[in-house]
Amino acid sequence: MATENGVSETLHIKQEGNDFFKAGKYDEALACYTQALKLSPAGSKDKAVFYKNRSACHLKLENYGKAAQDASSALDIEPADVKALFRKCQALEKLDKHTEAYKEARRLQQLDPKNTAVQSLLQRLTVHISQVAQQTAKTDNKVSSMFTTLSRSDADGETRKQAANNLIVLARQPAGAEKIFQENGVFKLQRYLDDPDEELVVAVLRVFSCLCTGHQSRALAILKELTLNRLAKYIGSQKESICNAAGNILFCSISSMLKKDTNEPKGAEEAVVLDLTGEIKELMMFFLGLLTDKDISGYGRDAVIDIIIKFLPKKEGTGRAMTFITNGGLTKLLIVAGQIPELEKLHTTKHTAMHSSVALSKIYEEMTGDKKREYYRDMCEKFIRARFSGNNLESSLEAIQAISALLQGPYDVGNYIIGQSGVIEVMIAMATSTDPLHQRVAVEAIVHSASKKDKCSGILSKGADVLKELYKSASDDIKVRALVGLCKLGSYGGADYSEKVLDEGSALMLAKQLRKFLVKTEKGLDLRKWAAEGLSYLSIDADVKEAITSDPQAVKALIELANSGNPTLLYSVASIFVNLTNSYDQQKADPEMVKLAEFAKQHIPEDHPLDSEEYAKGRVDMLLEHGIVTGLVILSKTESESSRELISRVFLASVMDENNRGLVVQQGGAKSLVALANDGNPVGRTMAAQALAKIAITMNPEVAFPGQRMLEIVRPLIGLLHMDCTGLQNFESLMALTNLASISESVRNRIVKERGIPSIENYMFEDHDMLRRAATECMCNMIQSDQVFELFLKDNDKVKLVTVLAGEEEEKLKMAATGALAMLSTNEIVCNKILNVTSWIDIFQEILVSSIPQLLHRVCHVLANIVESSKSNASKVIETKLLEILMALSKDENPVMNPARKEIDRLFKKAVELELIRPNES
Repeated sequence: MATENGVSETLHIKQEGNDFFKAGKYDEALACYTQALKLSPAGSKDKAVFYKNRSACHLKLENYGKAAQDASSALDIEPADVKALFRKCQALEKLDKHTEAYKEARRLQQLDPKNTAVQSLLQRLTVHISQVAQQTAKTDNKVSSMFTTLSRSDADGETRKQAANNLIVLARQPAGAEKIFQENGVFKLQRYLDDPDEELVVAVLRVFSCLCTGHQSRALAILKELTLNRLAKYIGSQKESICNAAGNILFCSISSMLKKDTNEPKGAEEAVVLDLTGEIKELMMFFLGLLTDKDISGYGRDAVIDIIIKFLPKKEGTGRAMTFITNGGLTKLLIVAGQIPELEKLHTTKHTAMHSSVALSKIYEEMTGDKKREYYRDMCEKFIRARFSGNNLESSLEAIQAISALLQGPYDVGNYIIGQSGVIEVMIAMATSTDPLHQRVAVEAIVHSASKKDKCSGILSKGADVLKELYKSASDDIKVRALVGLCKLGSYGGADYSEKVLDEGSALMLAKQLRKFLVKTEKGLDLRKWAAEGLSYLSIDADVKEAITSDPQAVKALIELANSGNPTLLYSVASIFVNLTNSYDQQKADPEMVKLAEFAKQHIPEDHPLDSEEYAKGRVDMLLEHGIVTGLVILSKTESESSRELISRVFLASVMDENNRGLVVQQGGAKSLVALANDGNPVGRTMAAQALAKIAITMNPEVAFPGQRMLEIVRPLIGLLHMDCTGLQNFESLMALTNLASISESVRNRIVKERGIPSIENYMFEDHDMLRRAATECMCNMIQSDQVFELFLKDNDKVKLVTVLAGEEEEKLKMAATGALAMLSTNEIVCNKILNVTSWIDIFQEILVSSIPQLLHRVCHVLANIVESSKSNASKVIETKLLEILMALSKDENPVMNPARKEIDRLFKKAVELELIRPNES
C-alpha cells in the first residue's frame, strides 16, 4: 500500500511539474521533477521521464550544461528515447559542442528519420562543422608556417619574434592549440627558452601558457616535459617579464587542473574523473621551496605569492590552506613578510610586503572555527617570539617587520601579538634608537598597529611622544611615517565634530605637511604613498576636506597617484575621495533617541558645519572639474573588493546631481560602473548599480551605454529589485529598466533572460504608489516583447492585475495600466480575461468620464479591440452602460478628443458590422 501511495505521489508531483512547465514557470517545474526523482525507487524506468523533463526545464532556463547532463542520464536508462536525445543535441549545440551534437544527431536521425526538426538540426550542424573544418585547415597551415619560420637558419631576430607572437594568437584558439601540441610544439619551442632575446623568451613562455589554459591533460603534459626545476629557473629570473610569463604557466596549469577538461556532459558509463591530488601537492611543495629560495628574484617571489593567494582559498582554488600551514608554509611566508631590503637576505621588490600581507590574510580567512584560528595565531606568535629571543637586532627587526605585515593582513592576529608582554616596549625602544633603519621599521609597525578606531588611542598613546619626536627627524622616510601615525591619532574621533582629538588647526597643519610630500613628484612614490595614507585618515576632518578640494594641485597629485596603477596606493587614494565626497555610511540619529541621550547626559555625535549636504555637493562639483573621473576609472581596475566598493561610493556621489551625469559618462565612468556593478562585494555592486540606474533614468541609454554595454547593465539593475535594497533603489531600478525596455527587443529579451519579469511584477503589488506605478510602467514597455506578451495569455491573473491597476486613483498608474491593456487587448484571449474581471465595467466607466484625453484614448482603444475580438465580447460591451458614454464622447468636437473619437468610430463600425447596433445609433 505504501508503494502505491508513493507512486501516486510521484505521479501527482510530475503532473504539477507539467502544469508549471505549460504556464512558463520553469523553476517551479524543475523543483517538481527533482522531487519526483528523489521519490522514485532505484531502477525505476520513470526516472528517465523525470530526467528528460528536467532537461527541458534547463533548456528553457538556458542552463545548457545541466540540460545535456540530465538528457544523458535519461539516455542511460532509456537509450532509444528520441526526445531525450534531441534535447541533448540542442544543449550540445548551444554549448558549441558541434561535433558531439552532430554525432548524436546522426544517431537520432536513425531512430526518427522523418523528424523535420532533426533534419533541420543536422543541416545546421553540417554547415557549421564544414566551416570549422575549413578554418582548422587554415589554422594548421599557419601553425606549420610559423614553426618553419622559427627554424629557418637565415631568419633574423625580429622575424622569429613575430612568428612566436603569431603562435600566441594561434594557441588561444582551440584548433590552433591542439595543432601546436600535436606538432610536438612544446619540444620544438623549448630550444628558444635560452635565447638571449628577452622578448622571444617571453613570447615562447606565453605560448606555453595558452596551451595550458582550459585543458587538463595538455597542462599536465607540458609541466612534465618542461619540468618544475626548469620552470623555477625562469620564475627566478631577474627580468620581470620572464618571471611573470613563467609564473603564468603555473597559474594557467593549476586553473586547468581545478576545472573540467570540457563542458561535454557524459553519461554514467562514460564518466571519468582524474585524480590530481598528487600533482597539486607536488606543485604546493614546489611553491614552498621557491618562497624562501635565496636564488629566486623578487619578481619571482611575488609571482609565487600571487599563485598562493589565488589557489589556496577553497572558494577559487584547492582549499588546502591547512596543508600549506602544516608543511611550513605559514612560517616561510612570515620569513618573506619580515624581509628588510637593506639586510639583503632574500631578494624582494617594493610590493613583496603587501603581497605577503594579502596572502597571510587569505590563509587566515580559510581558518574556519576557533581551533584553526587559534592554531594560526599560535604559529605566528611562536615565530615572532623565536625572532625576539635570539638577542639579535636583525632578528628583532624582522620580527617587527612581520608584525607590520600581519597588521596589514589578518589584523586580529597582529593586534594579539602586539598585546603580548614586551612587544610594544621593543617597538618603542627601536623607534627611539639613533639608527634610521630601526626607527623606520619600528614607526611603521606603530602606525599599522592603529588601523582600527577602537585600538587607536590605546596603542598610540604609548607611542605618541615618540611619534612627535620622530616627526622632527631630518629623514623624510621617518618623518612622513611619523606624520601618518599622528594623523591616525587625530582621526580616531571620526566625523564626530564634538570628539575632535587634535587642537583647533592642528589637523590642517598636519595636512599641509603631508601636502608637501604629496605634490612634489621628486619625493618619490614611496613617500607620496605614505602622504596619501596620512590624508586618508586626516580627510575625515571637514576643514581638511575643504582645504584639499580647493587645492587643484593636491587633487591633481591624487589623480596622478591613481593613474599610476600602483596597487599599494589604491585604497588610500580611494579612501580620500570617499571622505571628500561624504560618500561613507552616515547614520542619522533618531530624534527621539537624541532627546533620551540629552536627558541622560550621554555623548551625542555632532556634524561639522562644513559637512552639510550643500558643502559636500560643492566639493563633488569641484572634484569633477579637477578631473576626478579619470582617476576613478583607473582605480576601478583593481581586483581589491574593498577598494572597488570605495570607488563605487564616489561614483554614486558624483552622479547624485543630474547635471554631472553627462560628464561622468563622457569621461568613461559608465563603462567602469558596469564592471564595478558586476564584480565586487555586495555593497559595492549595489552602489555601482544605483549609479547606473541614475544615469539610465535621465540620459538616453543608447548614448550612455552604447552597444553591448546596454545589455550588461540589465543584471545589476535587476539586482536592485531585491527586497534587501532600499525603496529608492527599487524605484530607480524600475525607472531605469523602463527606459531600457523602450529601446530594443534585444534589451527586453535580456531582461527576460535575467529573470526580471517576476521581480518587476512583484512591485506591481506594492502598497507604495510610486513603486507600483514604476513597476507597471516598466511592464507596459516589456509587453512589447513576444515572450512577455505570451505570459499574459497563459492561465494566470496577470491581465486581471493590470485591469485592476487601471482602476486605481493615481493618474500615472492609470496611464501605465491602460497603456499595457491597449497593447494586450489586440489578442482575443486577453480580451476574454479583461471581461472576466468583475469590476471591468466600473473601471472603464470611471476612466471614460475623466477629463484626461490620453486616458480616454487608451481605454477607447481597449474597448474597440474587445469589440473586434469576437461577437460574444462585442455584445458584452454594447449591452453595458458604457455604450451611452461612448456615444456622448463621439459627439465631443474638441480637437484633443480626436484620437479617442477615432477609436470610438472603429468600435461602432465593428458593432454595426456585427449587427449589434443600427447605423443611425452610431
